[in-house]
Amino acid sequence: MLFFTSDLKDYHVHAADGEMGKVKDLYFDDNNWAIRYAVIDTRKWLPGRRVLLSPTSIITVNENEGHLEVKHDKDTIRNSPSIPEDQPMTQDMEDTLAGYYGWSRYWMGNLLWGPNVTPATDLDSNTENPQIFEEKLDEQKRYDLRSEDETNGFKVHADDGKIGTLTDMIFNSDNWKLQYMVVRDSEAITEEAYYVFDLNNIESVDWFENDIYINTTLEKIKAGNVYETKQSIMASL
Repeated sequence: MLFFTSDLKDYHVHAADGEMGKVKDLYFDDNNWAIRYAVIDTRKWLPGRRVLLSPTSIITVNENEGHLEVKHDKDTIRNSPSIPEDQPMTQDMEDTLAGYYGWSRYWMGNLLWGPNVTPATDLDSNTENPQIFEEKLDEQKRYDLRSEDETNGFKVHADDGKIGTLTDMIFNSDNWKLQYMVVRDSEAITEEAYYVFDLNNIESVDWFENDIYINTTLEKIKAGNVYETKQSIMASL
C-alpha cells in the first residue's frame, strides 16, 4: 500500500505492551531509496534516547487509527544499544542494532533487504539458489543514510530548467521502498500545483547543494498531470 512519508510522521508507535512515542523522521539509503529506519520520538517515555526501528520490526501500518504496530515490548526497546543523537549513523552502529534485534543486514546480499525482497520475508522464500546468494553475501552495498526531513525543500530540476521544490515522498509499505516524489511548482502563485515523479527517473542528486535532477523536460511536465492538492495524487496512483 502507498503512503505519504509526511503522513507517517504523524503516526503513533505502539510496542507490544503499549504506546511508546511518535515517528519523528525516516532514514533512507541513497542507493536503493528504501526506508531503513523510523526515528522514534520517545521523550515522554524514554527521554534522552535516540531510538531507531527497522521496518523489519514493524508488524503493520494502521492507516485507520494512525499508528505503527511493532513486535517488540518496551523493555526490549529500552535495553537496545544506545545510539548517540549527535553523531551520524555508522555501519558499526547499524550492525550492532541488527545483531541485537535480529534484523537482516540489508547492506549485504543482492536483494532490496539483503537476503530478502521485503523486510519481513525469509531467505528461503526469496532465493532460488542459496549457494549463489551465499557467494554474494559478502558484496556489501555502498550507501549513505539520508534524513527524509532534510530532503524537504530540495530543488528539483528538469533537463532544461527548475521544476519546483520537493515537498513529500510516497513509499510502498510492502517493501518500504520510496517510489515517488511530490514536487510543488515554484512558479505557481495563486494556486498550488504539484507534480509526481517516479524516483527511477532521477538522473542525479547533489546532496551538498540540495539539488535533484530529473530525466525530462519542462514541456513534457506541463503537458502531463498537474495536481491541485496532494490528496488528489493518491487516487491517480
